[in-house]
Amino acid sequence: MGVSSSDGRKMGLKSGIHWRMPTAMIICFLLGLGLAIGHHFYYYSLDDTTVGGQNQQAWALRIGTGMAFLTRTFLTTAVGIACVQNLWWILRLKPVRLSTLDSMWDIRGSIFNFFDPHLWIRGPNVAILGLITWTIPLVTVVTPATLSVQSAFITSYSPQPLLRDFDWDFFKYSTMSDGGVDGPTAILTRFVTGVIIQGSVRTLQAPAPNSSYTHEFIAPLIQCEPGSDILNTSIHEWHRRTDMFRMTYVGFTATTGNISRDLDVLFETTEYISSSKIRPDDEALVGKLVLALQPYSPNRTLVECAMYNASYTVDFHFVNGEQTQEITDMTILNSVPAYTQKQSPKPSDEDKRFSYTAIMSVFSTMFTGRCWYYPQHCDLTQVFSTALGNSKEMLPLLYSDGQTMDSSDLPPLADVAAQLGKNITLSFLSDPYFQLNATNATPINVTTYSYETRYLYSQKNLLIAYGVSVFISLLCIMAGFLTMWDNGFAFSDSFSTILRATRNPKFDEIVPPDSTTGSDPPPESLSRTRVQWVPSHIDVSGREQDGVTVAGLRPLPSLAETEKGSSSSGRDSERGSGGGGRSPRSPIAFANRIRERKNYTATTTVAQVDERSPGGFI
Repeated sequence: MGVSSSDGRKMGLKSGIHWRMPTAMIICFLLGLGLAIGHHFYYYSLDDTTVGGQNQQAWALRIGTGMAFLTRTFLTTAVGIACVQNLWWILRLKPVRLSTLDSMWDIRGSIFNFFDPHLWIRGPNVAILGLITWTIPLVTVVTPATLSVQSAFITSYSPQPLLRDFDWDFFKYSTMSDGGVDGPTAILTRFVTGVIIQGSVRTLQAPAPNSSYTHEFIAPLIQCEPGSDILNTSIHEWHRRTDMFRMTYVGFTATTGNISRDLDVLFETTEYISSSKIRPDDEALVGKLVLALQPYSPNRTLVECAMYNASYTVDFHFVNGEQTQEITDMTILNSVPAYTQKQSPKPSDEDKRFSYTAIMSVFSTMFTGRCWYYPQHCDLTQVFSTALGNSKEMLPLLYSDGQTMDSSDLPPLADVAAQLGKNITLSFLSDPYFQLNATNATPINVTTYSYETRYLYSQKNLLIAYGVSVFISLLCIMAGFLTMWDNGFAFSDSFSTILRATRNPKFDEIVPPDSTTGSDPPPESLSRTRVQWVPSHIDVSGREQDGVTVAGLRPLPSLAETEKGSSSSGRDSERGSGGGGRSPRSPIAFANRIRERKNYTATTTVAQVDERSPGGFI
């Protein structure tokens, strides 16, 4: 019967747990968990995406900070509810001084309460839960910072109608006179001369500041290469006959194949051998531009240039608008001899032949002539004003003061001349005047490189921060449920809870009249008063103790302070009667047992001391 009665009272006690506090604790935890997961997926959706603008970036940070703040709010609320349940559990298991109770009650409101040593002795579980509520907000510092921005290098591909085909219209390259084809147009002369003097390819219009593309086309090529042995022999024979030792440079077009005759015509010499015949090997020189440096020297430099038709494959690169180009493939299709008269019937490519000839004519005119070193001067040529002056052989000839210039790192004359011919062709791509209209443009696949500001999400840091917070919060909630179940009631920290739990008339006896204002600090005598929560003041026999039957907090008689002791046997009987016959030891109390100190004097009743666990939960 006794056992049945005890079990019945215990089951009735458990029914005193109202659904509000457990539900609130679970809902707050689930909301915090959901917001943490939502925060992760929100940042994950932004990862490696383009930042639309400053306003969008600001809103991304605002939303992330808001989600972190709400996560912290719900988790700390759930842990706070668990902390309150542990506080009342401590009050049920052991008497606590009011000063220590103040520290427990305000543990989440003031960090100075952690400096109360009695807090850690009498209620370490409350102190730990309170400390957790102070550390969980650190997630609002860590998690929003896991989203940052960085500059990313983006590559995109798109076909664009960039370059049009060349327009070989006759009147863009050549002029007519009464006698027929007269010569190059002024615009062509100006264009080609500018490239020769500048020595570089004219800048094309870039599809984007950072981009690249490959262009394939057929265009003229002025090919320059070192002079042949036949040319060297002819120059040597001519020089031996004329004895021009002061000549440093000579440039001319081989018109007959007889180099001696061509040079005599250039120098207006009447003593050339009229009976000299064109040797078969000289025929390859007809129409070529010949450049000779120091023709009197056995180590003379000879270059011969001619016009060809060639196919090009060129890679164009633009970095911050700066152009570079590389000819990856070039094939000479055929040579293009000088074409100066219209023919009948008209060839299908006649205008193209005239255009090629006009380009070669401007190129040859720039280098045709002669120069001497004593005194230094040139006749009919501006060769020293061109990019050929940047060659290894010609640079020393530019200085007349006798200084020796180091030109060993410069390219040879043949290579510089060959590069000039390629630069002229590539520069034609930059001038729309020499191209067909836009409808003839062939789409070219363009690779565009750009720097974009993109979001960078460090998900590892966010998951660690939230994972630790959620896991610790879950442990705290489990501790809250255990203590709530052991108490048999659910508590809050509202004023009405204190109002209802302190209905014991003995509180009026321990509060001095001059302290009823509640001003801080409380009287020392009141701070040292111990209180304990009991569900009822009726013992097992049904008799009232101390003349009251009010449950809740109860001030204990004035005893010596027992910070490490247990409650007296009288309190055990009260707990036994009020607790519905439960064992005086909590199922989740401390395993170690500390004796209550006995050096106190009872005021109204004789207190009997028993041995019990101090309770507590760690």
